[in-house]
Amino acid sequence: KAVNSETTFTQVTGSVAPSTTSIIWKHRDNAGTVVKVIEWDLEDGSTDIPNAKFKSHATLDKNTGNLNLKYLQLKHSGIYTVEINSKEQRKQFTLTVMEPVCKPHIVKKCLLEDVSGCLLICVGEASSESTVIWKYWDGEKLHEQYPNMRTITVTNSGNPDSHYTCTLKNAVSVETSDPVYLKYLFFPFIFIYPDSNTAIVIAVIISLIILIAMVTVILFLKRHQIIGKTIIKFFQTFETCFFYLCLLFAQNTIF
Repeated sequence: KAVNSETTFTQVTGSVAPSTTSIIWKHRDNAGTVVKVIEWDLEDGSTDIPNAKFKSHATLDKNTGNLNLKYLQLKHSGIYTVEINSKEQRKQFTLTVMEPVCKPHIVKKCLLEDVSGCLLICVGEASSESTVIWKYWDGEKLHEQYPNMRTITVTNSGNPDSHYTCTLKNAVSVETSDPVYLKYLFFPFIFIYPDSNTAIVIAVIISLIILIAMVTVILFLKRHQIIGKTIIKFFQTFETCFFYLCLLFAQNTIF
């Protein structure tokens, strides 16, 4: 079961016999420590939860003898047994509580000097019981590849719609990353290099170059006293070029 879920342990009989005077559920953890989970006594009509780790978690159905556990935590893993009228029943229940996996994401590491291949890393918290599954979409069929590998090397397939996803899976949950398209990994220009930090650095450098160019041109025009229509025409041309440059850069960086 997943953390914060619930479960019910059900007796085979379906209901307790009229002669039942006491019900005690016990828990044995992985270290072998045995504690009482919950106990009911007909004589005084009381229901007690002796152990603190089951407070607000355990409830007992006195008509069926079933034990319900809610808001499960890792500490609730172990073996559960029940005593009816001080006699331990043969049936046992084994509970394993797991953290659900989180949604992974893919980190891309592509070297500019090697345009033929890129490293893809599946990043996400997972326990030792989790499985990593890479899936490759080639436009026609889905293939599961590289079981339980966090890092894989991919090459350019030539199909612009091909993409990879990685999936984290355990016994209680499964989550899949957003797809990474190969057409954005192997584009030949640096402007869409898929690392966000690199894109920011490029944007800053371009901005500085443009700023320096503008200042230089203004100083040049002022020194040579070039005024009027010449200046207006220059800045109109500059504005148009700068607009298309920003549009190209923004489109490639976002998509």
